[in-house]
Amino acid sequence: MYVVIVGAGNLGYYLTHLLLEEKHECLIIDKDESRCNKIANELDVIAINGDGTDPKVLAKADITEADALVALTGQDDTNMVICLLAKDIGAKQVGARISRIDYNEEILKKLGIDIIIHPEAAAAGYIEELITKPEVLDLAFLSRGNAEILEVNIQDKSRLIGKKVKEFENEHSAIIGIYEKGELVIPKDSIKIKKGMKVLIIAKKDHVPNIKKLIN
Repeated sequence: MYVVIVGAGNLGYYLTHLLLEEKHECLIIDKDESRCNKIANELDVIAINGDGTDPKVLAKADITEADALVALTGQDDTNMVICLLAKDIGAKQVGARISRIDYNEEILKKLGIDIIIHPEAAAAGYIEELITKPEVLDLAFLSRGNAEILEVNIQDKSRLIGKKVKEFENEHSAIIGIYEKGELVIPKDSIKIKKGMKVLIIAKKDHVPNIKKLIN
């Protein structure tokens, strides 16, 4: 895949690192020249010093050929504008980092934003798991890239439907958050998974394929 990432902060840096490890092609856009130089030198990736809300900069990144564009700046509004501009130019798929969780995701998707990313909410759920269930996963696993946080939409045929959160939990994975009707819930063990929920799962990386098979 060819992925354009707008925003070379910590999240953009580590996403680029993970994508490159999986042999994907990346290009970075950031207004901060020093950030561009850092990520270009350390990860050996092309970085464009420019404003992601400028259509000329997006065109320079050849986003019509990209499989996805992800806007990860620190400003929700900026990320939404970047995604809408990119989609208008011809990007196939766009994702926006949204810190606020009270935006209506359905409306954002109708506007053309395909993927809504809530890193702070996912991190909050993970921290809660560390505090209350430290035996589930070691924080170092996530920082080293040995664990992943999956965001899963529960569809009709998912084998998770009807299961309690507690039934899913083991030494390899745990449900750390549930979105229901647009609201993020840190789930109790007794909550049952239902069709239409969006579930955040943290899992050891080598166990992720098994999780995906279970879900589908």
